[in-house]
Amino acid sequence: MNRTVERAFSILQLIADSKQGITLQEIANTMDMPKSSAFVIVQTLLELNYIATVQNNDKKYCLGIETFSLGMKYVNDMSLVTQCSLFLPPIAEKYNKTAFVGVLNGSKVVYVYKYVAQNAKLASCALGTRKDAYATSLGKAIIAYLPKAEQSNLVDKIQFQALTQYTITSKELFLKELEVTKSRGYSLDKRELEDITSCCGAPIFDYSGEVIAAVSLSDIFNENLNDEMVAEDLKQVALQISRSLGYIPKS
Repeated sequence: MNRTVERAFSILQLIADSKQGITLQEIANTMDMPKSSAFVIVQTLLELNYIATVQNNDKKYCLGIETFSLGMKYVNDMSLVTQCSLFLPPIAEKYNKTAFVGVLNGSKVVYVYKYVAQNAKLASCALGTRKDAYATSLGKAIIAYLPKAEQSNLVDKIQFQALTQYTITSKELFLKELEVTKSRGYSLDKRELEDITSCCGAPIFDYSGEVIAAVSLSDIFNENLNDEMVAEDLKQVALQISRSLGYIPKS
């Protein structure tokens, strides 16, 4: 390993960890290296815009715009849709279903990704479509994991109506459904949105542990199919996606 490159990255990490900025002398002391050697590396990083001087104090250093740019490129590469596009096709093909990714927008779910398995029977719902969250597995999976106050506020605003004869149409029953969803880790929609379809869903969490989306597998309703088995499998895939976004499950 090249010693100079190693030192440069160590200094960059040291600066990143210093919330109030750090001086050249502090860098040299922490790195246990001559101040002159530290100066050469710091100046190079400064000229390349990977670090900058702290506002109103040119003796201290902080991260620069190029570091931020690199970080954002990494975040974009690890974005929700990108990760879902890697993990969802295999399980969709395994069960011959259509996979969806949805995010919450008020009391609606917006569909942001879709993958149709080769032998899937269902391919409805275009990207950008908005559906009532309370009648979808995607919506239930997200709402079940919202902070209580946010969840309560959202549910209070829902105007329940029967989309099919199986749709949950009361606040009390919907809250019970959310409790069941959270306890088992996945949601089910058995002909609640459309009379001919059934879906299972699972939540996606970000690095902070907040629910940000959900994934689902949809198909033509078949009472002989084991939706719970499929849902358990989908739950594990959702966890893999969450981990790829930086989520660390609580032990």
